[in-house]
Amino acid sequence: MHELAFGIEKSGLPFIWVVRKPPLDEEPFAEDMIPTEFEERVSKQGMVLRGWAPQLRILAHSSVGGFLTHCGWSSVIESLGLGKPLILFPGGNADFGLTARLMHWKKVGFEIERNDVDGSFKSDLVAACIKRVMVDPEGEQLRANALAIKEIFGNVK
Repeated sequence: MHELAFGIEKSGLPFIWVVRKPPLDEEPFAEDMIPTEFEERVSKQGMVLRGWAPQLRILAHSSVGGFLTHCGWSSVIESLGLGKPLILFPGGNADFGLTARLMHWKKVGFEIERNDVDGSFKSDLVAACIKRVMVDPEGEQLRANALAIKEIFGNVK
């Protein structure tokens, strides 16, 4: 989680990051999930929300330019239904990896690069992926494709 946080910060782009503990985890939210002083450092760049957040309402806002997703199918459909390109960060379920590959293949998202052996990733690669999808010229086609696919999924507002 720390490398993800540092990557979001390094992107320099504004963000809302919703951090939730696993659904079956009965322990209280672990404060060490978020790096020490992270929220203070990024307070002018973005915000961290703990627990549930109104995802569809956030995604529907015109200032949201993309969605860093764990690649759950419902989340992907909500994002694409609103024309938002995807920063793909599959986790947990084997289906999430398949969803990420499909979205990458359809050119509506780009996956954060990971080590093929252990699945680890570096903050620099997180930042590069976020910028590629959101603002870099090479991400223009992803952004256009996400808007085009919005018509397929219909208006989910």
